[in-house]
Amino acid sequence: MITGYTAQAIRSAEEPLLAAGEALMQRAARALAGRIAERLRTREEPRLLVLAGRGANGGDALHAAAILRREGTGIDVIATGDDLHVEGEDALRAAGGTVHALSDLGPEDLHERLADADLVLDAMVGLGGRPEIPARLAPLLETVRRSGVPVLAVDLPSFVDATTGRAASGALPAVETVTFGAVKAGLLLPGGAELAGDLHLVGIGVEDQLPVQPAVQRLESADVAALWPHPGREASKYTRGVVAIAAGSPRFPGAAVLAASGAARSGAGMVRLIAPQEVLDLVLHTRPEVIGHPSTHIDLEEIGRTQALVVGPGLSGEDPRTRDGVDILAVGGDLERGVIDAGGLDALTADHRFGQHVVLTPHRGEAERIAARLDVDPGLPGADLAPALAAVTGATVLLKGAITLIAPGDARPLRREAHDATCSSPPPARGTSSRGARDPARAAWTVPMRRRARSSTAARGLLRSSGGRLPLVALDVADRLPAALGAILTDALS
Repeated sequence: MITGYTAQAIRSAEEPLLAAGEALMQRAARALAGRIAERLRTREEPRLLVLAGRGANGGDALHAAAILRREGTGIDVIATGDDLHVEGEDALRAAGGTVHALSDLGPEDLHERLADADLVLDAMVGLGGRPEIPARLAPLLETVRRSGVPVLAVDLPSFVDATTGRAASGALPAVETVTFGAVKAGLLLPGGAELAGDLHLVGIGVEDQLPVQPAVQRLESADVAALWPHPGREASKYTRGVVAIAAGSPRFPGAAVLAASGAARSGAGMVRLIAPQEVLDLVLHTRPEVIGHPSTHIDLEEIGRTQALVVGPGLSGEDPRTRDGVDILAVGGDLERGVIDAGGLDALTADHRFGQHVVLTPHRGEAERIAARLDVDPGLPGADLAPALAAVTGATVLLKGAITLIAPGDARPLRREAHDATCSSPPPARGTSSRGARDPARAAWTVPMRRRARSSTAARGLLRSSGGRLPLVALDVADRLPAALGAILTDALS
């Protein structure tokens, strides 16, 4: 699990060490120089172009550049502000590096230096950066971007908020970010995460000073493997979990097929489906193991043993099953575990309160509509909107997107889905399993499994053609959930 901390938490961790004279910058610089050297090791005459600001971020880069210059790397530094970090600049000049003021360079000069560079080091602003690019720097960033020279970010990409991840339009995307002391929360959140590239954390001695509770956690496949329940030899369909699903309508019957398939393929011991007969007929044709309950309402006594409930896929907010399901999962209802998705979200009101084992799964538009009904600012960035909705509903909120955010209903740290570099956006199917899902963190199970399932589909050649990618449908993903889980568990054991 990767933990991320706010800018203030990291500053507070650094302060006592800096006051005691600890050489944090020198430690960071040595580690940074090592990562750059590794990137440039195949170059006969490596050359580095440093974009350096005046603060400590620029100082880290200048000290690292001085180390590299003494080892034979060609170094050009462009000062993006009025001056540079004094000690860092002195070290660089003493090592034979060259420094240019941005104002002294014309377009041709910049193109010439980029043409010679093997790597650009982004050290314009660091921990205190804001998602705003000064007008005078915009042409520089655009020229670097167009050059195609890879960028390595120092601590975090410039013009990204270290806490929220909000990023300026036009900020440079990095192939790698070398971050010091602790991962900044903004590197794990939408905006910053897309710009950071590969993350490389360098310990500089502040780790013991960090707060026990991080601001955000990113689950890895190993975390999913650890959370996943392993049924014993005596397990039965009932101990593996019985999930009931209220989904599908004459207008959207396929939603029931997808929901039932996702539940069955992700390991539920028994799947019940509550739907009109015409929807049940379609589902049973695809998934004959599903237990059908032809009904327009949800009556748990009539249905029988149920441990979790999914409500909403393919339903409207006015469907009687939707209203029944939301009431059953609300505090004081008959079930404490379940998922409210799609049309079920439209039935939420300010009078509903849930426990942390109920998971709401809105995409951004749905989240904004819920927020407006519940007196929450719909314009909040995702990293703030998900926790705000969790706080007002009591539920765990899984905010879907290119980066899926999970805000536990018990006010624990914000989580994002497990990292999988093979897939940058989630496929459209979502399954659920009721067995053992006592920890709200397990709401994150579905995301890495779907990413792996989508990747598995691509590996089988179903997505690729000589001209690009072929369409992927949701049922393809559901059918490959077992293989995706197997890959996650195998990776964790290898």
